[in-house]
Amino acid sequence: MDESTRRMLSAKQVAEILDISVSYAYKIINQLNRELEKAGYLTLQGKVDSLYLKNDSFRQRKNCVQETERSEWMPQYKYQVKKGVKWLVKFNYLDPKTGKTKTEYKRGFDSKREAKEYEENFLENLEDNNDEEELLYERTFGNVFQEYLMSHKREDIKESTLETKFNVFEKHIFPTFKERLIDEITDDDIAEWQAKVKSFVMPNGKHLSNSFLRTIQSQFNSIINYAYSKGYLKQNPLADIKNMGIKDKRIEFWSSDEYERFAYCAMKLPNYYYAYEVLYWCGLREGEMLALTLSDIDLEQGYISVSKTFQRVKGKDVISTPKTQSSVRKVSMPAFLCDELREYIDMLYEPEPNQRIFAVTKTTLTKHFHNLSDEAGLKRITVHGLRHSHVSLLINKKYDIFEVSKRIGHKSIKTTQDVYGHLFDEVQQTIANDLDSIRRR
Repeated sequence: MDESTRRMLSAKQVAEILDISVSYAYKIINQLNRELEKAGYLTLQGKVDSLYLKNDSFRQRKNCVQETERSEWMPQYKYQVKKGVKWLVKFNYLDPKTGKTKTEYKRGFDSKREAKEYEENFLENLEDNNDEEELLYERTFGNVFQEYLMSHKREDIKESTLETKFNVFEKHIFPTFKERLIDEITDDDIAEWQAKVKSFVMPNGKHLSNSFLRTIQSQFNSIINYAYSKGYLKQNPLADIKNMGIKDKRIEFWSSDEYERFAYCAMKLPNYYYAYEVLYWCGLREGEMLALTLSDIDLEQGYISVSKTFQRVKGKDVISTPKTQSSVRKVSMPAFLCDELREYIDMLYEPEPNQRIFAVTKTTLTKHFHNLSDEAGLKRITVHGLRHSHVSLLINKKYDIFEVSKRIGHKSIKTTQDVYGHLFDEVQQTIANDLDSIRRR
């Protein structure tokens, strides 16, 4: 099955594809979804990802159903009455309105065939009503959130990104909106929620930063906008809402002199000093640097190959693909950095080609970074600020924005302009002064 045709299928659609009854398809889907949920996958009630139709285990389930349809899957029972026997049917089904499992019980059928037809008709009508009505009041915010995630290809969402998304929703959005019916959420509700989030106090006594408030707002907006685009909302409650937080346009960085003061203090911690050197002189992201192995570093040609990133997710080390496809790149190194890395690698005990050479964590990297910054008497910036400092250095040296964007692995020049545009603006006066001096010679 082509990925372009991948979609969520109802029991009725599965029945048509596999040539089985709706009731059998319905039971297979529910059983499969329970197994997927136990394995940590996202599912939609009463529906299945079409990807699983090409899965051997799904086909086996179909064969199992066809072989046992007269016994296990269709629970019809006969019972004695005065004039002979009657048949009853008893089966479980998933209520599409509540998401809860219910039991249907019906007596008085003259034959097993009638009882069987009743169950099939019941489930088929349940499916039809669910497909035809698609009523707005049937969906809670939590339902739409689940559907939104399922609408994306799972391989396109990194585990670390998914964990971050879940944390934002669980802590700051779901407590207010998870059980709310999506079409009943008003702009007043959103404004009240915003006030509550902005007043939230963390254990350190501080409020959430503006940039994080914007992240929370963006995550919330994605679900509301998705619901509106699918026709689940008659109007968008975000229309008159002002977003929380502000987009940080000014970045914090060090000048080259400030970095040298920091580097001097960092030399006493070799494991971290060399890591900071790579971040500052190559402009790598933290995760890209932490994922580096010997095979990524070519000291003879003088470049680093960036092809992966490192994350700590749920207590486990996770190596995944970089932030974007354009993040996969080769970054040239100055000769002195090649010499430094050669020194550092010689210090490692029999390193393997695919072993991480900077076996530290982001937490310790940040802890030592701030301690050393204080020791050097510098203003505190984030570790990511070393990447900003690298870009600032390149801009001050008047390198072309295209080359800067390519070196740091941005998706487009626009991204570089959006983040560092004000730095380029500051260079404009320097360029004007240079041009003026040329004319006045």
